[in-house]
Amino acid sequence: MKYRNKFGTINVLKDTKLFNNKIIALSMSGGADSTLLCYLLANTIQQKKLNTIIQPYNGYDLWAPIDSSGVPNIIKFIRNKFPTVSIEWPISTIFNTDGAGYNDGDKNSYINPLIEKLKKHKLVDLVMNGVTMGPPLEAQQLLSGQHPIIRLLGHHLWNEVENASDHLAPFKYVDKQFIIQCYKDFEIDDLLELTNSCTAPQGNCGECWWCQERAWAIREVHK
Repeated sequence: MKYRNKFGTINVLKDTKLFNNKIIALSMSGGADSTLLCYLLANTIQQKKLNTIIQPYNGYDLWAPIDSSGVPNIIKFIRNKFPTVSIEWPISTIFNTDGAGYNDGDKNSYINPLIEKLKKHKLVDLVMNGVTMGPPLEAQQLLSGQHPIIRLLGHHLWNEVENASDHLAPFKYVDKQFIIQCYKDFEIDDLLELTNSCTAPQGNCGECWWCQERAWAIREVHK
C-alpha cells in the first residue's frame, strides 16, 4: 500500500502474499520513525484485511531508559485506532551501555542477538525496521551537537537496513521530513508527542544529533 506526500513515496506491505498469515517483528525504539511505521502497518493490515500480527521488539538501555519507555503507551494508542489488528506487547532485551550506545551505536550489539533468537525459534517470520535516511547534506551541515557524523552524507544508520529489501525497510529512501509530514496528514500529532527521538538519559535534551534532526524536520514541515 502506497503512502505519499511531498517528501517522498513509500510502500508498506506491497506484496500481500508475503505478509498474510505472518508475524512481523517490528523494531520499535519509541522514536517517531518506528512509531509511524507501526501505525502505517496497522492501517494497511486493517484496510487490506490481512491476517498479520505485529510483534514489536526493542532494547531497553538502563543507562537511558527514556529511549524506549514510551513504547507501551504508543502501542495502546495504535491499538485503539486499529482494534481489529493484533499488535503484541514488545519483546525486549535489557542491558546497560553505560553511555557507549549514545556515542557509537553499540546498542545494536545487544539488540541483534534478540532478533536472531526470535527467528531461530520461529517466533517471528519477517523483520521490519523503520530507520530513515539522514537529512540532505546541506541540512546536516547546519546541525551541530555531540554526534555530527552519525548520518554523514545521508547514509542509512545500520548496514542491515541499507542492505534490506524495500518491503522490510520501507523508509530507507526517505528522511524525517516525510515522517513528520505523515503525522500531520493523518492528524496524529498526539501520537508524535508520545515519541522520544533522544537517547540521552534524561530524554529530549534538545542538543544531540537526534533531537536536532527531529527539530529540523518539524521546522521544514511547518514553515
